[in-house]
Amino acid sequence: MSRTRPADSTAPVDSQTASPQATARLRRSLPSGRACVGAMLVTIAAAGVLFAHRSASAPPSSRYLVATKSIQSGQVIQAEDLGSIAIDLPRQLDAVPANQANKLIGRVAGNSLSPSELLRADDALDAGRFVDPTAVEVALELPPAQALQGIVQQGSFVDVLATDPEPDPNTGSATTVLATRVLVSSVGDGSSPDGGSAEDSGGGASGIGVSGQLRVVLSVSGSEIATQLVDAARRAEITLVLPSPIEQGAA
Repeated sequence: MSRTRPADSTAPVDSQTASPQATARLRRSLPSGRACVGAMLVTIAAAGVLFAHRSASAPPSSRYLVATKSIQSGQVIQAEDLGSIAIDLPRQLDAVPANQANKLIGRVAGNSLSPSELLRADDALDAGRFVDPTAVEVALELPPAQALQGIVQQGSFVDVLATDPEPDPNTGSATTVLATRVLVSSVGDGSSPDGGSAEDSGGGASGIGVSGQLRVVLSVSGSEIATQLVDAARRAEITLVLPSPIEQGAA
């Protein structure tokens, strides 16, 4: 008696004779396009998290100036008053980089600073301002020719002359010297940020004398000379004179 041998289950299936159910099972076993995209996004996100973690754990590479001790407003900044710290700061914070320390040494502090406090650009006055503890600044508005426009600049030294409407009956001269070797703190017209404007402090106080012209800020020693300049600017014409840079007595 003969027996029928069952078909070998391991025999290859011809795609031409495969049943629809088998083809559907084969297709479902492969990942869909949406699944591939999702896997790629997960990989990218994991890489981003790893990069952010490494960046956050890396030490700061930028150094900024800090005060090593208390600095009072009006104090001349010395090298020992400054230190540096490595820290990451927002871009909008106007801190002074450590490599610019030489630009602050010798300048006067415009604000009081506490130990370890970061220094900002406006914490120090312009070079030369108020280095003399008795200095007083006076702003004058002068015609361009009398202010030596284009010649005098910040840091220049000038002599200040006043010409009265009537000459002195004793000397016959109407012009007198009010001050010599006066430091120029700033020069600008009434509309410039550096020179300010005649309306900055009301009543023309930001510029004494003739308004709407060149504004020159002078640094004089003591209030007595400042008072003389203010009085002369009210009643006379002020003229700036550039003295010789050669000191008297020099060979």
